[in-house]
Amino acid sequence: MTPDEAAAVLSAAPGDLDGTVADLPGAPGLHAWWTVEPLGLGGVVHDGRTLLDVGAARMLRNRIRRQDLYRTGVSRLRRVLAGLQLDELALAPTWAAEVVLPKADEERLSAWMRERLLLTVLPDDGAADLLGPVAVRLGETALASEAAAGAEERFVAAAGAKPVRPVGEVFRRP
Repeated sequence: MTPDEAAAVLSAAPGDLDGTVADLPGAPGLHAWWTVEPLGLGGVVHDGRTLLDVGAARMLRNRIRRQDLYRTGVSRLRRVLAGLQLDELALAPTWAAEVVLPKADEERLSAWMRERLLLTVLPDDGAADLLGPVAVRLGETALASEAAAGAEERFVAAAGAKPVRPVGEVFRRP
């Protein structure tokens, strides 16, 4: 597939998010996150949708289900959105190995994302090679903005100073 064809697939009108997620293959590919609500992050607009992020995954299903829609500690998309929604969703970031959200907060953020975000995917074994040219064709993402960096910093700062754990203390996830 050419970069132009891949960009056309990723910028096409997304279907239902839950349906798209349910049909995700365990194959490599590209994904693009979109929103129709203004989030104050910038990003290029295609057909009334703002491009939040575009990326490549070795396994689309795992990337979306186990990172972007599940764990803030491993998803920059989630950290930025959590930083934007700290007060509205009453999120309480805390330190683990990195800044994370307690399970109930993760669930609230996931529900917020499912109500407002759109996803397009393109299964393709050559995803890693396509990502750069496709990203250029789609345009600047909202996550590349200074406002996104500020939202992520706000999320991390809300957790406070990183605690020093005594040697031998067993870590328990919040």
